[in-house]
Amino acid sequence: MCGIAGIFGLADSRWPATVERLERMLDTMPHRGPDARGTRLVDARTGLGHLRLSILDLRPESNQPFVVDDGDLTITFNGEIFNYIELRSELESLGVQFRTQSDTEVLLASYRQWGFDCQRRLNGMWAFAIYDRRHDVLFCSRDRFGIKPFNYTVHDGNFLFASEVKAILAASPELARPNYDAISRVLRASVGAACEATCFQNIKRLPPAHSLTVSRNGLKFERYWNYPDEVDRSLGYEDAAERLRELLIDAIRLRMRSDVPVGLTLSSGVDSSAIASLLRAFYDGPCDTFTAAYEGEWYDESIRAAELARSLGMTPHLVSTQKTDFLELIRRIVWHVEAPLHSSAVVPLWNIDRLARTKVTVLLEGQGADELLAGYYPNFTEAVADRALGGHLLSSARELYRVGRSLGVKQSVMLAARRINPPLLHKLYRRYRGDESVYIGPLANRDEHIDRQVPDRGVGLLNRSLVAQLDGRLGDLLHYGDSISMAHSLEARVPFLDFPLVEYCLRLPGDFKFRNGLGKAILRHAVRKDVPADILQNKKKLGFMTPIARWFRDDPAATVYPVLWSQSARTRGIFSPQQVDATLAQHVAGKQDMSSQIFRWILTELWFQTFID
Repeated sequence: MCGIAGIFGLADSRWPATVERLERMLDTMPHRGPDARGTRLVDARTGLGHLRLSILDLRPESNQPFVVDDGDLTITFNGEIFNYIELRSELESLGVQFRTQSDTEVLLASYRQWGFDCQRRLNGMWAFAIYDRRHDVLFCSRDRFGIKPFNYTVHDGNFLFASEVKAILAASPELARPNYDAISRVLRASVGAACEATCFQNIKRLPPAHSLTVSRNGLKFERYWNYPDEVDRSLGYEDAAERLRELLIDAIRLRMRSDVPVGLTLSSGVDSSAIASLLRAFYDGPCDTFTAAYEGEWYDESIRAAELARSLGMTPHLVSTQKTDFLELIRRIVWHVEAPLHSSAVVPLWNIDRLARTKVTVLLEGQGADELLAGYYPNFTEAVADRALGGHLLSSARELYRVGRSLGVKQSVMLAARRINPPLLHKLYRRYRGDESVYIGPLANRDEHIDRQVPDRGVGLLNRSLVAQLDGRLGDLLHYGDSISMAHSLEARVPFLDFPLVEYCLRLPGDFKFRNGLGKAILRHAVRKDVPADILQNKKKLGFMTPIARWFRDDPAATVYPVLWSQSARTRGIFSPQQVDATLAQHVAGKQDMSSQIFRWILTELWFQTFID
């Protein structure tokens, strides 16, 4: 995993590519590549830059930009191709010779052998750009799920790209202008990196599963992969669960390929516990685990996670999260994430990654399992509806009864209502909470709704919803996961987003995923002999909980007021000072928990201070 940057002059380019400009781009993100740094001008208008975090083949011969065929092909590449050993073997059978043991050279050889079709053969996470001198084009690609970032713009007749927006701003500082539509979506709808637009006007993201070919005459986009469009009902539940277990073990095995130490995050939830337990199916070496700890809080999972780690012969590390230096930490997070955020989970994640980097360079995470296997409670609505529409009314009623007993009738009704008309319910909720009146000036009266509905291709309501989640909300989680791990020069890998595993799971019927009042049913069944029963049967879904509501209420002078009462925040013209004060007073008095909104406002103001002011 690394940092990439580049300049490609179009026909109307107004300034040349230079080493000095590429170096300025790389200077903004040294954390992405502490082990090596390189630039290469392929002609007067085109240059590539690279920062290396060495994971595979640590020798200098594998540094980038990487060149073959006497300069006909040059690549700058961020990420890992996990099936590079299998691809290398296939290419060698075709007569290809290699000079390194790196996945970078395999990737470039794959492009040389198969052209644009090489993307479909890759199993991994990536963002790369290949300059092909034979055709005078820049071929860019991003992995299927958007695990690795690829930001770009066309400015002054030049195509600029980089792993981070701040690198593009280093090349053209005048691009530091706010995109109020994108900022509004974060504030109002909790949608950020799942969209093509960034919070910077005219700077975009290459969408997941897309390639981009840049010629001197313009840009051409192509989607090279999509989600399955049919359900396979040939397998029974038992056989499907066994196959799921096999695929997950394969995904973990591929992601253990590394020439540096590998560890994993661990909670007491099903996803990370499954990864840790299945790892021992083929690997008995040392392994460090890292868990967020909240001593005295009801949602603390650290003790149970540590017990599981020790039972597997792993070394647990419990990471405490305190409010000490909260605002300083948040400022650093905003600098790396480059956007306001809606989730305070970034705080414990930062602390986990900071400690993990002192022990390992690669970290396996359970991200993606909820979106893939119906791990969120609102999915029960589609699961129940699928049964009813399929004529299984009794089964539908039983499922509804189980959910009601688990969640309570009131909570079940509220979750179901969110599925009826999400935009309307969201607006009514905002008005009820009173936060809509906070937004003024360029943020007032903006429509933030993003339609994530997937065309009905006969896969069922639940599977359609899961695709929408994979294509939507997951993008935000992957964005801040990559940004924060790379802030610590740490590579995060996500086995549940192994694309053969994803394709297999999305071909399974919805009732394999949500049954007996629980999501991820087939995963729980698949690992029932590997993971302790108390973890599999636990119906609580905690996620990354944080105590920010208490911090904001007990000590606003250290956590809130220095930002939201600052002169810049009061005069910026996007938040009503009177409404902000009223909301803060409500929260501090304990009348209503407004911590989620307050957190977003703090990060938005810090984003403006950091990148715009």
